[in-house]
Amino acid sequence: MKYFIAAPFGNYLKYKSFSNVYPVTGTWTMKSRGGLLKRLWKIATTLRYNSVYRGWTNKLGLPNPGILVGVRKTSLNEILSIGEVESGDFKKIANIVSDEQSVEINLSCPNIEHNSKLSWDDTRLFTNSSKRKFCIVKVSPLTTVDELKFLIEEIGFKQIHCCNTLPVKEGGLSGKTLRPYVNKMIKNIRDNWGESIEIIAGGGVENYQHANDYLSLGANHISLGTICFTPWRVKTLINKRD
Repeated sequence: MKYFIAAPFGNYLKYKSFSNVYPVTGTWTMKSRGGLLKRLWKIATTLRYNSVYRGWTNKLGLPNPGILVGVRKTSLNEILSIGEVESGDFKKIANIVSDEQSVEINLSCPNIEHNSKLSWDDTRLFTNSSKRKFCIVKVSPLTTVDELKFLIEEIGFKQIHCCNTLPVKEGGLSGKTLRPYVNKMIKNIRDNWGESIEIIAGGGVENYQHANDYLSLGANHISLGTICFTPWRVKTLINKRD
C-alpha cells in the first residue's frame, strides 16, 4: 500500500525517508496561472471550513507557473499532476513531459471555467507510454460509470484516483463529505472491472481508520489532502501499521 501526497501539498511535503510515499506536484497547466504568491493569496482568501457541508471549500483555480517549471521541479520519483485549461493543452504538454515521468491527469478541477466541455481524447497520449510507473487519472466524485468505462476501456487508464473535490456553489468541497462518493466509486470500479484497476482513494482521510476503511472496500492506495495542513499528523498516519 502506498500513500500519495496530493497536489499542491506534494510541492512541499516529500517524506523522503518513506519508500511508500509519493509526492504529487502541481497541478501544472500549459501556461502560467501565477506563482507561489498567488497560491498563498488564493488560499488565504478562498479556503474556508463550511459547517453546512462539513468540509473545506476553495476556489484556488490551479495557480502555478506553468508546465516548464513543473517538469524542472518534479523528479522521476515524484508524480507530475497536469491539467488542461484550453483544448489542445494535453497534446502540447505530452510533447514536453518525458515518457518516463509518472503523471496524474487532473480531469476534474471545479474551479476552472471552460467555454465548453473539453475532450478527454488527448489523455491517451500519456497512457501510451509503458515507461511510466504511474499514469493516474484523477476524476470528479460525480463521474459516471459510462465515463469510467471510456477512461478505462477506450483511453487505457489502469490507475484511478477517487476522487477530486466536489463542485459546490462555494467552489471545490473536500473533507469527509466526500467519503460516500469515494465509497460508491470504489464499488462501481470493482463491480465492473474487478481487480484490473489500481484504485487510489482520497477524501476525508484524517487518521489510519479512515484509510483502512477505504482499503477494506477495495482501494489499493491512499491519497492525503487537507490533513497535510498538519504535517505531523501525516507522519503519524504513514507510520501506522496493522
